[in-house]
Amino acid sequence: MPLFLPRGLTTLPMPLLVAGGLMVAASDGVGGGLEPADTGNTTPDSGEPDSTDSDSATGLDPRAAVTTPSTNPVGTFGDRAVLANIARSAFSLTGAGVTIGILSDSFNLRGGYAADIISGALPTNISVLSEGPAGGTDEGRAMAQLVHQIAPDAKLMFYSAFHSEADFANGITALSAAGANVIVDDVTYLDEPFFQPGGTIADAVANVVAGGVSYFTAASNEGSNYYESTFNGFTAPLPGLGGSYQTMNFGTPAAPLATQSIAITPGAAISIDLQWDQPFASIGSGHASANSLAMALYDDNNHIVATASINRTNGDPVQVLRFTNNGTASAFHLAIVTNGSSVAPHLFKYIVYGAGVTINDANAGKGSGTVIGHALTDGADSVGAIAALNAPTLGGNGVPEPFSAYGPGVLMFDANGDRIAAPIAGRKVDFVAPDGVATSVLNPFYGTSAAAPHAAGVAALMLQADPGLPPAEMMIILEQTALPLAGSSAQWGAGLIQAPPAIARAIELRDPTYVPPAAAFGTAIPNPDVPGWIVVAAAPQPVSAGQPTPVQSALAALDRDPTAAGDFTVTFDDGTPATDPLMPLGTTYALLANAGAGPMAILPDPPSGYLPDWQHPLTG
Repeated sequence: MPLFLPRGLTTLPMPLLVAGGLMVAASDGVGGGLEPADTGNTTPDSGEPDSTDSDSATGLDPRAAVTTPSTNPVGTFGDRAVLANIARSAFSLTGAGVTIGILSDSFNLRGGYAADIISGALPTNISVLSEGPAGGTDEGRAMAQLVHQIAPDAKLMFYSAFHSEADFANGITALSAAGANVIVDDVTYLDEPFFQPGGTIADAVANVVAGGVSYFTAASNEGSNYYESTFNGFTAPLPGLGGSYQTMNFGTPAAPLATQSIAITPGAAISIDLQWDQPFASIGSGHASANSLAMALYDDNNHIVATASINRTNGDPVQVLRFTNNGTASAFHLAIVTNGSSVAPHLFKYIVYGAGVTINDANAGKGSGTVIGHALTDGADSVGAIAALNAPTLGGNGVPEPFSAYGPGVLMFDANGDRIAAPIAGRKVDFVAPDGVATSVLNPFYGTSAAAPHAAGVAALMLQADPGLPPAEMMIILEQTALPLAGSSAQWGAGLIQAPPAIARAIELRDPTYVPPAAAFGTAIPNPDVPGWIVVAAAPQPVSAGQPTPVQSALAALDRDPTAAGDFTVTFDDGTPATDPLMPLGTTYALLANAGAGPMAILPDPPSGYLPDWQHPLTG
């Protein structure tokens, strides 16, 4: 059956499954326990689901609530990182009237839902349309808690994505049919395509999006742990392999290397998902892979320790190698060879799922990234992760989780399997949301599996504010109002989603005369380590571009912060930067509504009669 890892497992108590978050040991009794660096989206490959979220054992949040039936155990850092707490208050929103469907491994196999109701972590009316198979970690319940934290009055439903790929797709359809306006998942199957759109799951996603459902999926937790290259074959004998084949040259023409060095930590359980640029026989019609690649993993004594060598010619171009390092050595070597055809593919990529693996190659992590399958679907929102305490809105450094997936993805075939003239970038990851938040199931809950439900919760607030908001417009709004982060945008897309400006923008689309509530603006973000703009929810009144609007009360916090002067980058309407925003203009500030709601420049309001030498257009 297809491979998949729940995004939150490190050991596999059942067939390999991968979910869209951290890979966590389902048998450890703590719902994960991997450190953030160990997390990896679990992605069911050829039939086993992968959970992307997993928690990290690296230090519980000292401010997290105690997990007792009488105390809500769900942390608030994620809620605050996306400013959802401000949005609920300012816009009087709770998610009422919106239904959110959740797809993960299981919901209540371990028990605990009754205690969650008592503590207030979850409501009483959650509909479980399909419970997960034995061995589930109840990551779906952890996801539900994060959604409920942001949208407490939204209706919640659950469907397990761990039974099979076909049933995962059925679950998407069933949740939509049951009334879900928003659907979120954290599961990927390893045999979902790298280079081609479509497939059972992706088709189901596309269908519900076309029907008006906003769909969010965890981008995965493999970070940049992949290798992509043209297949440069040469003839070379390999220990333990007989026959005629071409071996990938990991060296140079002058100094060829038949294997690639890989370090695997003792105790690590990994899956290497290899695909190449050929069409899938299971997608579209009349096309299939014209060739096949195989893998052999060697220890440092050149003994084969694992292989993946099914002849995939006339089938799907995917090969998955699984290995658990039960020894004490960490040095291994990977060979990739042709099998079943004398013609080698042009391009290949492999992604490593599991913690404790380093690809010792200068070209590793360069290429199209680790977002695959239905996360590349047009209209689906792929969500990366940033630790809540790293969020600039909480004074963090703006650096995403190191394991959070990189985009953009690349498509080389159409849905029918015809090769397209020029590869198309997948334009993923779309944006990021927080992880590292306490739940009663996983504490803390790390991974893109934790990030995706935060985004789904914000979507519920947006839909309550504008029930007719189409999925495409929701995606655009979330991207346009996101807060840019540090590092590569290939990992964080548009940035960290922000609820207040997204909600204001959604309402303004419906009603151009709408004036957002004053309580939604001017959230100061002291963060001298991340140069950038202060984030505000919206302009307090409709104004034309280039016209300042005083927001003294909204920025009163700035005056109370003696370090604030170094926290913000000021840019005037003509693009001229200001080197000292507090001198000689005093402590009154203005907001330029150049781009509508979202990040905007903060300008000092000049005293009467003062005309600065850069001649900016502030006049009032």
